[in-house]
Amino acid sequence: MSALRLYGVASADPASPGPLPEGVQLVPFRDLAAVVSEVAFVPASAGPAETEAHLSVVTAVTAHRPVLPAPVGVVFQSADVLLRWLELHFVALSDGLGFVEGRVGARVHMRHREAHIIEEARSDMTAVATQSFRQLRRYAVAALPVRGDGNVADLLGGAFLVEQERWQAFADAVAEEEARQGVLQLVATGPWPPFDFVRMQFGG
Repeated sequence: MSALRLYGVASADPASPGPLPEGVQLVPFRDLAAVVSEVAFVPASAGPAETEAHLSVVTAVTAHRPVLPAPVGVVFQSADVLLRWLELHFVALSDGLGFVEGRVGARVHMRHREAHIIEEARSDMTAVATQSFRQLRRYAVAALPVRGDGNVADLLGGAFLVEQERWQAFADAVAEEEARQGVLQLVATGPWPPFDFVRMQFGG
């Protein structure tokens, strides 16, 4: 077998497994399964095309089973190496999978509506954005600040882990918070696989 590109770790036996994307397969270990595709064993790039393809696979699999998303570009030399890694981290991966099951990720970028005055008011407006972050945190299981997307008006970015059944309530809360603050624009995206809340270990 060729080397294996890792997209994530999923439940091996969901009630409704659904189809896998073309070229993607599962490597089972106990009640877990690595979501992989065969690739040449060369240094993997993590450019826009690879990132988009990775997200596409994880999103497709997440539609049918819980998945712990892997970072883009992780490649194992062989199935044996992959299985040893699954065995070594089995408990942490199982716990992580249980934590994200039934939950999705959201990102919210908080911006000043008038970018040309952002520098003179940044400190005060960042405090306002922080209040909004705390308000939205009430609708999520977990939340953490994230780097902005480069917009000059960015004040604060947040990643939120939301119960899937409460997604609409979270989206409504974002809209309500934007209306309440007035001077802030809240740009929300999602639902996403929970990349921001997964930290896999690949050391020896």
